[in-house]
Amino acid sequence: MEHEEQADRMEQEAERMERHSDQLEERIDDVQEDWERKERDASVPGAQPGPDEEEESVPGVNADQEVVSEAGGP
Repeated sequence: MEHEEQADRMEQEAERMERHSDQLEERIDDVQEDWERKERDASVPGAQPGPDEEEESVPGVNADQEVVSEAGGP
Protein backbone atom coordinates (compact mmCIF):
# COMPACT_ATOMS: atom_id res chain seq x y z
CA MET A 1 0.00 0.00 0.00
CA GLU A 2 2.80 2.43 0.79
CA HIS A 3 4.10 2.38 -2.79
CA GLU A 4 0.63 3.10 -4.15
CA GLU A 5 0.20 6.03 -1.74
CA GLN A 6 3.59 7.40 -2.71
CA ALA A 7 2.73 7.01 -6.40
CA ASP A 8 -0.57 8.85 -5.82
CA ARG A 9 1.23 11.70 -4.02
CA MET A 10 3.78 11.96 -6.79
CA GLU A 11 1.04 12.00 -9.42
CA GLN A 12 -0.80 14.76 -7.55
CA GLU A 13 2.44 16.74 -7.25
CA ALA A 14 3.08 16.31 -10.99
CA GLU A 15 -0.44 17.56 -11.75
CA ARG A 16 0.05 20.54 -9.43
CA MET A 17 3.35 21.37 -11.11
CA GLU A 18 1.75 21.10 -14.55
CA ARG A 19 -1.03 23.52 -13.53
CA HIS A 20 1.57 25.90 -12.12
CA SER A 21 3.60 25.64 -15.33
CA ASP A 22 0.51 26.42 -17.43
CA GLN A 23 -0.30 29.45 -15.26
CA LEU A 24 3.27 30.67 -15.51
CA GLU A 25 3.25 30.25 -19.28
CA GLU A 26 0.05 32.33 -19.50
CA ARG A 27 1.58 35.02 -17.32
CA ILE A 28 4.73 35.11 -19.46
CA ASP A 29 2.60 35.42 -22.61
CA ASP A 30 0.62 38.28 -21.04
CA VAL A 31 3.80 40.13 -20.04
CA GLN A 32 5.32 39.59 -23.50
CA GLU A 33 2.18 40.96 -25.18
CA ASP A 34 2.16 43.94 -22.81
CA TRP A 35 5.81 44.70 -23.58
CA GLU A 36 5.21 44.44 -27.33
CA ARG A 37 2.30 46.92 -27.02
CA LYS A 38 4.56 49.29 -25.10
CA GLU A 39 7.32 48.98 -27.71
CA ARG A 40 4.84 50.09 -30.38
CA ASP A 41 3.62 53.03 -28.27
CA ALA A 42 5.95 56.00 -28.69
CA SER A 43 4.50 57.61 -25.55
CA VAL A 44 6.02 54.90 -23.31
CA PRO A 45 9.47 56.14 -22.33
CA GLY A 46 12.28 53.62 -22.54
CA ALA A 47 10.28 50.96 -24.37
CA GLN A 48 11.83 51.63 -27.76
CA PRO A 49 15.54 51.12 -28.38
CA GLY A 50 17.48 54.29 -29.08
CA PRO A 51 18.43 55.12 -32.68
CA ASP A 52 22.01 53.91 -32.13
CA GLU A 53 21.02 50.77 -30.18
CA GLU A 54 20.22 47.38 -31.59
CA GLU A 55 17.58 45.19 -30.03
CA GLU A 56 19.36 42.47 -28.09
CA SER A 57 18.25 38.89 -28.42
CA VAL A 58 17.55 37.08 -25.15
CA PRO A 59 18.17 33.31 -25.19
CA GLY A 60 14.90 31.36 -25.04
CA VAL A 61 12.67 34.37 -25.71
CA ASN A 62 10.57 33.97 -28.83
CA ALA A 63 12.43 30.73 -29.54
CA ASP A 64 10.89 28.19 -31.85
CA GLN A 65 9.55 25.51 -29.50
CA GLU A 66 10.46 22.69 -31.90
CA VAL A 67 14.04 23.91 -32.16
CA VAL A 68 14.31 24.27 -28.40
CA SER A 69 12.94 20.77 -27.88
CA GLU A 70 15.30 19.24 -30.43
CA ALA A 71 18.30 21.09 -29.03
CA GLY A 72 17.37 20.22 -25.45
CA GLY A 73 17.15 23.89 -24.50
CA PRO A 74 15.18 25.61 -21.73
